[in-house]
Amino acid sequence: MVTPFRTILLLFYVACAIIILMVLSPGQIPLSENFTLKVFTFKDFMGRDTATIVNKEHMADLNAMARRLDSLEQAEKQMQKSPINPDSLALPIAGTPSGKREERPEPVIDPKYPIQFADSLNPTALDRIFAAWAALSQKPSLVRIVHYGDSQIEGDRISDYIRSRLQRKFGGCGVGIVPFLELQASRSTISTEASGNWSKYAIYGNNNRSNRTGHYGVLAAAYRFSPPVPKDSLAPAQLSWRATARFRETRFSDEFANATQVENIKFIYASPFAKVAAHIQMDGLPQDTTLDFALQQERNVVVVEQAVPGRFKKLSISLESAEGSEFFGVALDCNQGIALDNVAMRGSSGVEFTKMNAEWLRRQYELLNVKLIILQFGVNVVPNVLRDYTFYENMLYKQLRFFKSVAPQADILVVGLSDMARRSGTGYASYPNIPQIRDAQRAAAFRAGCAFWDLYEAMGGEGSMISWVNNKPPLAGKDYTHFTPRGARLVGEMLYNALIKEYENYKIRSRIAQ
Repeated sequence: MVTPFRTILLLFYVACAIIILMVLSPGQIPLSENFTLKVFTFKDFMGRDTATIVNKEHMADLNAMARRLDSLEQAEKQMQKSPINPDSLALPIAGTPSGKREERPEPVIDPKYPIQFADSLNPTALDRIFAAWAALSQKPSLVRIVHYGDSQIEGDRISDYIRSRLQRKFGGCGVGIVPFLELQASRSTISTEASGNWSKYAIYGNNNRSNRTGHYGVLAAAYRFSPPVPKDSLAPAQLSWRATARFRETRFSDEFANATQVENIKFIYASPFAKVAAHIQMDGLPQDTTLDFALQQERNVVVVEQAVPGRFKKLSISLESAEGSEFFGVALDCNQGIALDNVAMRGSSGVEFTKMNAEWLRRQYELLNVKLIILQFGVNVVPNVLRDYTFYENMLYKQLRFFKSVAPQADILVVGLSDMARRSGTGYASYPNIPQIRDAQRAAAFRAGCAFWDLYEAMGGEGSMISWVNNKPPLAGKDYTHFTPRGARLVGEMLYNALIKEYENYKIRSRIAQ
């Protein structure tokens, strides 16, 4: 006869056996090179994840930095609203768009995770951009930085904050080069609306058509609203097409006061068969502006500038042309200071740039005075877990060598990938291959003579994404991949501090050399 006591005793023995098996469980059993069986562990049973690995002191430091940024931004907003400066609404304090100005002094924060160089005793891989910054106060010019990345920087995240900080220190305004057609997330700085007849051609993304000529712009894309070639190239164009793009301020305009302040608009285009009629309508301060002008027939890619000083609430650009016109973006810039372009390439691993026509791209970088290229990729490499990433190192190295050839006047900074997490039992754990991918990125950067910044370690290393998601307030989203606006701002601040620290080191080295 089975008594209740024996039943309870049997269940107790079974429970003990299960606990022993979970404690001894390896967690993962490799069945093949590309497939691993996950085994339930005691840690899974307790609902614990690798967030406990992250140093609590490190997270406390990050939160202290975030609170300091909150205070600085509040102080900046108060200065902009101050009645002592009645012109502050027309000319944001965050940067001085026009006129010669001195570099704004600020405390230099010693970064815990500095920029890395192949030769730490000879850290000169960013000297071109640092020399350009140092020369701004004596020989004013517009120094351009291009920030390429995957969906981690989509919506102008991270770029917006770095741009704001650099313009505050060195001067400048505007958001740099923006597309005529924004297919994905809206930006924090400005929003884009386009008429329905624009078509996008890009080197990345499954939904984008390729451009057979390889003629792409700085944005790794080309935009058309008319047929690519006339039916009869010997006959004059009989038909014309018209398209419009509108740019507006966003609800974050107070946080990025310089975003809608412009002094000139640059059209990056080629139109081999006909002129392009352009119409600009700007609603804003100090007054509404309407301009009509012609963009000349150009067989090669050119950059044409039109002065449009002021701050806009809404900016409308209408273009009319016959066949064959291609546009590669429009730059909303100042005449001098810092311009920083956000080029978010959703789904990209950063290994497609060699699809672009080298001479076409070289001409644009030169005309636009690009002095720094930032590459921030990796999250799309992570999900396919492999044992060896030498192939990725070689592919990335090839892209870096390509950039070196088309932009010899510019420096290159590779930003390592961020931490990412996935479901593990009842909790979450970092992908195991992230350190390998990070190491491949750093090796490629050093081989090509580029600088490297380790975002993975700056976040806190293994398990840090879980801590960022669970932080109060959250620094990353529930997809355990992408940063929240607060987290993106924090990443931007850490990278900015690392850059400025090396800039100060450069100035010390330059004085010693002189």
